[in-house]
Amino acid sequence: MARPLVEVEIEGKKLNAVLDTGSRRSYIRKEWAKDSPKSPVEPFTVMLGGKTFSFNEARIVAGFVKDTSERKYRFTELLFELEDIGEEDGKRIDVLFGARTLEDWGTVIDESVTPPQVDHCLLRKGELMEL
Repeated sequence: MARPLVEVEIEGKKLNAVLDTGSRRSYIRKEWAKDSPKSPVEPFTVMLGGKTFSFNEARIVAGFVKDTSERKYRFTELLFELEDIGEEDGKRIDVLFGARTLEDWGTVIDESVTPPQVDHCLLRKGELMEL
């Protein structure tokens, strides 16, 4: 089954985002992050699409994310820059939200229907938690 696609708005531009529970971290295509502030992070190396990437900084990206009911929520996340993230259902992926972000948002993906339905429960309820 394909990963769910949702719409994201960053700096007034509508982008395609995939929700990927198999990825720990979240990524953004470099062209959409160039104006966002940089933040140092603990260096790490990861394999994506058969290639190895090393990171020591992320971008602080703010925008809006929609669920499948077209509700729109504000977010601010650390995203790691990639030249290309690939395609999903014939659409170019601009942002990939990984499991850490989806957990923070309380994202529920209902795959019993086609296309999968997405609800960002904690964003919707305004109940983000700090531990």
